[in-house]
Amino acid sequence: EHAARTHLLGRAAAQRTHRRLVFSHLTLLELRGMTLRPSTELDTSRLHITSNSMGGKSHLYGVQDHLWTNRMERTVIDDLIDGVSVEQAVCQMARYTDQDSLTMIMDWLTCANADLRQSTPQRLREAIDGFGRFPGIRRCRAALSRSVPGTDSPQETLLRLRMIGAGLPCPLVNHEIPDIDASTVWRVDMAYPPERVAIEYDGEYHYDRHRWRSDLRKRNRLQDLGWTVLVAVKDVLNDERRFTEFLLMIIHARLRGASS
Repeated sequence: EHAARTHLLGRAAAQRTHRRLVFSHLTLLELRGMTLRPSTELDTSRLHITSNSMGGKSHLYGVQDHLWTNRMERTVIDDLIDGVSVEQAVCQMARYTDQDSLTMIMDWLTCANADLRQSTPQRLREAIDGFGRFPGIRRCRAALSRSVPGTDSPQETLLRLRMIGAGLPCPLVNHEIPDIDASTVWRVDMAYPPERVAIEYDGEYHYDRHRWRSDLRKRNRLQDLGWTVLVAVKDVLNDERRFTEFLLMIIHARLRGASS
């Protein structure tokens, strides 16, 4: 729905000029379906377009023009508008956002959901190296080194990055745990397998009755298999005291697992 709204705004802007607009930066990512709101210096109330020459600027109301003199990766969106590639849009965003936000964007582009996945770490790496020097290239490379393909949600990415920032090693993402007695394989959001510690993030969709029952069975089975299961919710990310408490739980669980 958000992508559709952005698309309509883009078409409306294109109808006010004879130039064919090339959408980029945050606008291109929104056109491709991204709904997360990264920290950014860009004016999020405006649409963002790119040209490779000063003469290509549009000067349209509500539209921010950007100059990109590196190689352009231009694709057709519809009969009125074009866009840069998602990889180029990420590289362009590097100038206007922080490293964690870039990592969240990269995780979204390489997410577990095949219907939403739009890139790979290899394609991102090739783009960063292939565009030549651009503002934020070091930040882009650092963000890619911390990105993990197959992540399920931006909140999980944020939790993982905060755990790493607090000194914990990077956990495995979407780790699978076989359960012979239940004839199934359980998948957990994050895990430290040597210490048998699983970490789950529950968004609001987990509050559905059927999902809640399914999650409860899964976590009971994992505990029976000797795993410690810790569950984070939105408040853990938004409250520093609660995050510290959660962090200590992870540390204690890993220590117990290492000593058993």
